[in-house]
Amino acid sequence: MSGQIQAEGVCPVVFPAERDSRYAPPAPYRSGPADGGPFEVDLAYGGKAWLITRHADVRALLSDNRISSNASVEGYPMVPLSHREQRPGVFLSMDSPEHEHFRGLLTREFSAGSVAARRPLIARHVDRLIDRMTAQGRSAELVTAFADRLPCHVIGELFGAGSEDENFVQQCLRARATHDKSLARRLSAGEQMRRFLGDLVAAKRENPADDLITRLAAAITAGKVTEEEAVGMATLVLAASLDATSALTTLTVLSILQDEARAELVRANPTRWARPAVEEALRFWTVIQHGPLRTATADIEIGGRLIRKGDRVVLQLHSANWDSAVFERPEMFDLDRDTQSHLAFGHGVHRCLGGGLGQLEATVAVEGLFTRLPGLTLDAAADELVYRDEDLVYNVRALPLSW
Repeated sequence: MSGQIQAEGVCPVVFPAERDSRYAPPAPYRSGPADGGPFEVDLAYGGKAWLITRHADVRALLSDNRISSNASVEGYPMVPLSHREQRPGVFLSMDSPEHEHFRGLLTREFSAGSVAARRPLIARHVDRLIDRMTAQGRSAELVTAFADRLPCHVIGELFGAGSEDENFVQQCLRARATHDKSLARRLSAGEQMRRFLGDLVAAKRENPADDLITRLAAAITAGKVTEEEAVGMATLVLAASLDATSALTTLTVLSILQDEARAELVRANPTRWARPAVEEALRFWTVIQHGPLRTATADIEIGGRLIRKGDRVVLQLHSANWDSAVFERPEMFDLDRDTQSHLAFGHGVHRCLGGGLGQLEATVAVEGLFTRLPGLTLDAAADELVYRDEDLVYNVRALPLSW
């Protein structure tokens, strides 16, 4: 790499860095140049990369076609859980025109109209899960009893899968997305998931219905995708839908309950405050801990630095969402904040396709919980909660509640 800026006598930052706070981006990400511009870091899996932390720089690069998402490009940055090869159908790690081709086949499923039409379905699932919790007493652990289950129900209906498959899917995804699992175990879980989805695609080709997997099966018949590509697309949708939505729901509830005045505000009018709370949680927590990852395909001048062709780039979304130049007092969880410019879903052509659905699920969940359980309170001190630091998706391991 060239054009590096390192403060004299300062140890290089290793990415990903350990958190020193449960809430803020890791302190090492704030240890670069005084102007906050891009700076060089050592990657934990080898090599160096430019770390981009300012909101304006991250946003600009996310819409710049001179950086590549292709994981097979020489020099692509490696971090925990990243892949060197380009997997069939996984358009998250593709550039144009392949990216547009595969993403376009799913646009209908995740359009604003299609997402909004699912609100009554989501509300029914929320009510059933709350019914199940209240039938067992006046306390529950939110992650396992509610937050993990809701997106499984929603994505299961979107896929036309059976409810009996939920636990299997959840276990496979958790094994794939946890840093402390062995590589062999992660690969095995991924293979099990692909077999499951391959069987589901085959079943839908024989017995079509009105669901996403049936439409992918039709795309195979029409020659638009191969079976392997269809399975890859379905795997991506699953992986992006479950843990992130569960974390967003859980961390929104936690953020509300950590402050009694905030909790009283939401309890008094859940319909008014559920969506602002979820939107601020997206900014405050960001949920996805590492990346996106890119490789420069041409020289790029950004933030007063020259990133040269072939240089690795890491875009730190959480740091961008805590940029005080855009969000005043970013360390404060503020329900009245204007969060429209948050980058939790990314930006540009790679903006998270299912972000709208996940946000709606979390919003309906928060509204339902505080409407039906107005006495909802934390059943543990906030500093006693254990966080999933080792996972790609940040969350607490458990959130005990009572009402």
